[in-house]
Amino acid sequence: MSVVVLAALALGVGGAVGQSTTTTVRIQIIGKGTVKDGGSVMSCGNGATTCRISYSGSGTTVTFTATAADGWTFAGWSGDDCSGLTCDVDLDLDDEDHEEIATFTTSPDPGPKTLTVKSNGDAEGDGGNIAGEDIDCDTGDADCTTQVTAGSTLTMVETPDTGFVFTGWSGDCSGTSRSCTLVMNDNKSATGTFRKPRLTVTVTGNGTVTGGGIACTGGSSSGCTADVEAGSDVTLTATPGSGGSFTSWSGCTSTSGATCTVTMSADRTVTANFSGGSVGPATFPLSVSVTGNGTVTGGGINCGEGGTACSANLAAGTNVTLTATPNGSETFTAWGGACSGSSRTCSLTMSAARNVTATFSGGSTATVDLTVVVTGHGTVTGGAITCGNGKTTCRAKERENSTVGLTASPAAGSRFTGWGGACSGTSPTCTVEMDEAKRVTAAFAGSRAPASTAALSKIGTPVVSRTAVGYQVTLRFRSADRGRARVVALRAGRLETALAFTAAAGVAKVGPFPLVKSGFYTFEVVLGGHTLRWTACLGRCGERAGSSPFMLTRGPAAASDAGASWSLTLHFRSTQPAGADVRVYRGNRLARELRFPIGAGPAAPNALLLSPGTYRIRLVATDAVGRVRTLTWYALLP
Repeated sequence: MSVVVLAALALGVGGAVGQSTTTTVRIQIIGKGTVKDGGSVMSCGNGATTCRISYSGSGTTVTFTATAADGWTFAGWSGDDCSGLTCDVDLDLDDEDHEEIATFTTSPDPGPKTLTVKSNGDAEGDGGNIAGEDIDCDTGDADCTTQVTAGSTLTMVETPDTGFVFTGWSGDCSGTSRSCTLVMNDNKSATGTFRKPRLTVTVTGNGTVTGGGIACTGGSSSGCTADVEAGSDVTLTATPGSGGSFTSWSGCTSTSGATCTVTMSADRTVTANFSGGSVGPATFPLSVSVTGNGTVTGGGINCGEGGTACSANLAAGTNVTLTATPNGSETFTAWGGACSGSSRTCSLTMSAARNVTATFSGGSTATVDLTVVVTGHGTVTGGAITCGNGKTTCRAKERENSTVGLTASPAAGSRFTGWGGACSGTSPTCTVEMDEAKRVTAAFAGSRAPASTAALSKIGTPVVSRTAVGYQVTLRFRSADRGRARVVALRAGRLETALAFTAAAGVAKVGPFPLVKSGFYTFEVVLGGHTLRWTACLGRCGERAGSSPFMLTRGPAAASDAGASWSLTLHFRSTQPAGADVRVYRGNRLARELRFPIGAGPAAPNALLLSPGTYRIRLVATDAVGRVRTLTWYALLP
């Protein structure tokens, strides 16, 4: 717990950064003339457009001097702080604009020019404000114009509403600077555009990223962008696909494993990188079955009551909302399959094939038989049918005049070859109108990959490749069952990286995943209560790789009576951090095994609880470059 507290304190101190404030001065010039400051930083008017400058230096004063152009006369200052021939602005460091206006006149009057301003935002009239000489234009304002003497120099400043950002100028202004200065030698117009910042996610490899309105899958652009409140923090979560693993983020403000936090101060682009497994499909099928008198619509679906669009192939990551509408006196009862509950709407993310059932009550309760016959390795699902992969003939009672959507899903190593009976074609989805008993056949070809006789077994050694910043590692193994697997990489007994993914039954691969540090590693895969271990050298390893000596010094093994058993504590010292493996033998039988990291210096791992007897305790320590040292204790516990 103390480590967590210290880490939190360190973050708190790191965040206490002093804030720097400035005074910003904006000059508007009516007529022809120039305004400069004493340091010749500002040069505004008569064609010069450096008219908005930020100054720092509390307690000092900046003096601005106005000079009329030929044939013009300086008429005076107006604005916040100025009078007379010069303008003195105190740098009060309030981080706000000071607007000062210098007016020049001539005879005869050259006439007016018109400036027209527009502030674009969202449909609700939110976005931002554009302010200038006699201009104060909010998003949604219909008339934002001002007339000034020909030859004037005007500066406008944009200010976004809360939650919005400024995306740029158009018209006679351009760019994304906060201010725009125009010389009014003709009628001019300027448009500023505001919107919420856009988060864009790119997925490489086999995986899905969700969060903040994002549901983005590898191979699809659908669901990969969202407009987010400016200043908000969005948390994204990466989920690897079957047989794959999450490797890295880019574009995040901060990361923690498979989560990424993005601070939306502007448009942001985030990339999630996955490795291993097969790249996910670009589309997934959605199938709907309707029981009773009603319809389901949404996402290209119009199913029931004569509507036969009960299946659709939708881009991976698409968000779909289905709506159930009862007919006549019937009522909507419930969703089933990928939807649940009794609300008349259901929202889905198409990150996999989906089957949905909708049940309406009332009207006729007569049923007819739906029979499905499956050949080969695959399944057919939909309505009350789940058939295949060993169950070759299936029958279900479906409500008369209902509509059933069926989906064919091949097993690993197999492929769907086509429908027969009441269905036809090779599309993986089929709609069946149950106006009478119906029979459907589904054929699959190919062999399913054979299952390994071992619950978990290694395939070869780790595959290691060198990169510009470290190493990439790939592990291959075979599993008898599908399940959630955890992979860890240990160096000197300490965790360097960890991954979690769903492993399919059969041959599985995780990686390549990145590691920065060179050295001797132990890799572990844990799945269904079984563990695989590999070791590998990344870079240089062994006795010549270590720059400092690695020694273990044995101390006493202290035993104390713990009632029915004994508490035994080992004491030793190491000159290097290492990973320790302690094995406790009673005779020739392994009675206990412990793995833990040790640091440089004295060590006393957790006590061993042992029953009375004679024991041999062997400690094997491996340092970061693979050097191995051993210690042995003997204990006679009466």
